[in-house]
Amino acid sequence: MMLVPRTRHQPGRPSWDCLACGAPWPCAPGKVELAEQGTVHRRSLRLYLESCVIDMIDDRAGGHRTSLRDSAIYERILGWLDPSPLTSDDATAPR
Repeated sequence: MMLVPRTRHQPGRPSWDCLACGAPWPCAPGKVELAEQGTVHRRSLRLYLESCVIDMIDDRAGGHRTSLRDSAIYERILGWLDPSPLTSDDATAPR
């Protein structure tokens, strides 16, 4: 199952600021809402965030404003995610 973000706190591209509050995305409310979904669909949350890292790096490579290095982008988007192992539901879910 693919995660479908159900929050107003979405990234605005190419700035990657939150569309709802203007903070750098993922903002604090966005992280909470994403984490709530991630308790059920952890693998999907990680895949979604990894795709955001790639999109953010692509936007920066395309000449859009950002002062972040690739490693800082990765840390910003994925660094807050709890590194705990997959749940039993994730481990048995079909790929």
